Amino acid sequence: MKQVTARQHLNDIVANIRAAEVLIVQASRETSDVVTLIQLNTEYLALDSYLSQVLHTLALLDDALFQTATDALKQQSAVLQQEEEDIGLTVRNLDLASEIAGYLAQAAQTAERL
Repeated sequence: MKQVTARQHLNDIVANIRAAEVLIVQASRETSDVVTLIQLNTEYLALDSYLSQVLHTLALLDDALFQTATDALKQQSAVLQQEEEDIGLTVRNLDLASEIAGYLAQAAQTAERL
């Protein structure tokens, strides 16, 4: 895949993950249940870890390193799919959970196209 197209896909992934993270924070503000807060924090951290890898990849200038990094992100897209499934079990507000899952589904689909 051309690096320009891959970079656009990475930017799309960043936008979707950040949108999901904002909503996860919103979900955390809607609950006082400690277990739910811990679960939301765990999910947020998993997304943030993937996001950090995407941002690092965007900063790469070497074509070979960029290709290796995008290949690794593509292989790890299952992380986003798992988070998409898990969010419905954690967020009690179904509309909010659905919106978060939508962003994660878009990010996962984009990652698979890298």
